[in-house]
Amino acid sequence: MSLNKILTLQQVLKAENNFIVKNSHKKLIYFAGTEIGKFLYKNFKQQKILFICGAGNNGMDGVIAAQYLKKKKIECDIYQLSKTFKQDERKFVNLLCRYQVLVDCIFGTGLNRQINGNLKKIIEKINNSKKYIIAIDLPSGTKCDTGQILGISVKANLTLCMGFYKPAHFLLPGKIQSGEKKIIKLNLKVPKKLKPNVNLIDSKVCNFLPDFKSDCNKYDRGHVLVIGGKMSGASRIVALVSRKIGCGLSTIGVSKNYLKYYNGVEVGTIVQEITKDLLKKKDVLVLGPGLGKNFDKKEIIFFLEVFKGPIVIDADAISIFKDERKLFYQIIKKKKNIVLTPHKGEFNRLFNESEESKLQNCIKASRLINNSIVYKGNDTVVCFKGENLWINHNATERLATAGTGDILCGLISGLIAQKMNFRKAILAGVYILGELSQIKKNFIAEDFISSVSKILLKLKK
Repeated sequence: MSLNKILTLQQVLKAENNFIVKNSHKKLIYFAGTEIGKFLYKNFKQQKILFICGAGNNGMDGVIAAQYLKKKKIECDIYQLSKTFKQDERKFVNLLCRYQVLVDCIFGTGLNRQINGNLKKIIEKINNSKKYIIAIDLPSGTKCDTGQILGISVKANLTLCMGFYKPAHFLLPGKIQSGEKKIIKLNLKVPKKLKPNVNLIDSKVCNFLPDFKSDCNKYDRGHVLVIGGKMSGASRIVALVSRKIGCGLSTIGVSKNYLKYYNGVEVGTIVQEITKDLLKKKDVLVLGPGLGKNFDKKEIIFFLEVFKGPIVIDADAISIFKDERKLFYQIIKKKKNIVLTPHKGEFNRLFNESEESKLQNCIKASRLINNSIVYKGNDTVVCFKGENLWINHNATERLATAGTGDILCGLISGLIAQKMNFRKAILAGVYILGELSQIKKNFIAEDFISSVSKILLKLKK
């Protein structure tokens, strides 16, 4: 089983059904419950454990796990949900007080309705208990394919992901509700021909980071061109970071009337007035960061149509087409190796996000432009053509500061310029930004930029 595969609800059901056909439903439940019991025995055998069980398969997993622990002489109990909770409420609260670990076995992956009434009260009591909470498969109240909370959700410290990761483990707000995540292997096989094909971005993508021979020169390592505007800071970040990640040269192309905003640019960055020869001998074009909302749309269209290499599109180069979406789609559809890197607001301006999952929204957007999307956030989703999706997991709240989107553009463009595979460069850029956010002293863009070299050396080891 590939540990970076993420399966949707229908894909999980297919994998389970394939197992059941060859074995039995009873065997699957018994195996799952026993594996949960083994994990809890290994990691929590000094704790008193309460299983809170619903009526479905998730509840049965909990019952079997509890039976396993009782045979091992571990102090545990089962609270089976009933319709008489009003009468049992005080008893339930007293029960919670007696145990150190609460295991949420109320609902599994199939929940698709709002939680209310007594069930809502039960989950409120669990969340307010201040106990260590373990969710089985998903925190109860979290929708499997979207990460949405269905009225209320258990807030787990740890989620035991049964067989496979699911989208809700990494999509907000499910990512937060799930806490730490641990796969429990169930000998289930990944179904063939997955659509959508959803994967987890992990450190393995950095195995493909560029390396150069000792006799290389700056031209061998590529040249990134950033089209700058009035907001010079963003363009400068992209140009600087592209070199920090290994690109040989970075140039900011600027209209004559904006040159005055680039007087204090970093010494290694070239600043050039936009001319007809500017696009020559450039490996990657970055459009958007620092352009400003009043930038001439015709100029952006010119660069999109004329430049023959890979293009990274972000910020104002996305928003400027909010009233001419179809024109934008038509232009981008004709091109290859284009990646858009919008945040939520920019995505909505160009694609009108629906209430479906972030995954489905990315698939639809990617189809409209026949190119790649990096939908940024704490739960960044990357979508390539053909429903090939990747979710990033290592980002933290530290990325919620000005300039981190520009850093991402610099990382991606700098890697592409070094002739790294286009898709791998995008995934590596997203992953590296997440790693930068893991450094506790990093709070603003300048902190992240100063740490790029350190992270690069660490990932190349």
